[in-house]
Amino acid sequence: MAAAPWPHLVVDGLVDPATVAAAESQEIDRALALKVERAHRTVKAESPEVNGQAATDILDALLAPQFVDFLEQVTGIAGLLPDPSHALAGLHVSPPGAFQALHRDFRLHPHNGLFHRVNVLVFLNSDWPPEYGGDLELWPADTSACGQRIAPVAGKLVMFETTPTSFHGIPDPITCPPSRARLSLASYYYTDYPGPQDRRDLSLFPPRRPQDPRSIDVQKFKDVAERLGGLAKRAFAKNR
Repeated sequence: MAAAPWPHLVVDGLVDPATVAAAESQEIDRALALKVERAHRTVKAESPEVNGQAATDILDALLAPQFVDFLEQVTGIAGLLPDPSHALAGLHVSPPGAFQALHRDFRLHPHNGLFHRVNVLVFLNSDWPPEYGGDLELWPADTSACGQRIAPVAGKLVMFETTPTSFHGIPDPITCPPSRARLSLASYYYTDYPGPQDRRDLSLFPPRRPQDPRSIDVQKFKDVAERLGGLAKRAFAKNR
């Protein structure tokens, strides 16, 4: 709870190293074949489904009641609900050139309207030197300086509560070889009630690092339209 720039936890060695290595080996070919979504502020690929048994085992473990209980104890959030559909989660892939500008995460589940409260990420990247990039950057609300950089090395697990000020991203393009990609498994958790910092404001101008060009604040019309469409869809799901 005292971690900077906002509450989060980084754990090494929680997942069996052999399972992590097998997950990377089993997922990389399909990961590189996934369609890369390209927008003004993000270039990435993702899939709610995984290819191999190892990644399936990891994601299943993150859904287990014992792990959800652990999350509730760590975060202090009662009534956490895992998402077996892994909507917007599952396998996240950042091939060479991919990035994700600083952002705060979505507020509502895209299908059932539950409130998005906690993220858990498990990195799958063996032999990942610093020059490949891909550090997960955590930034304070004033975006004055990076508060934490987390290297995406194999087996590292990261968990944090999603709030209006938990700005994070992979702002600089990945520079790994074409045969590699930054891989992570993501599991998201929800509640049927909003958190104390729940927000309803529409953010059309996401946060920007001091070193980023001014143009990163200017979103293309297509991006804005897609964002508005997504917000409308989630609002409809919540109010059905």
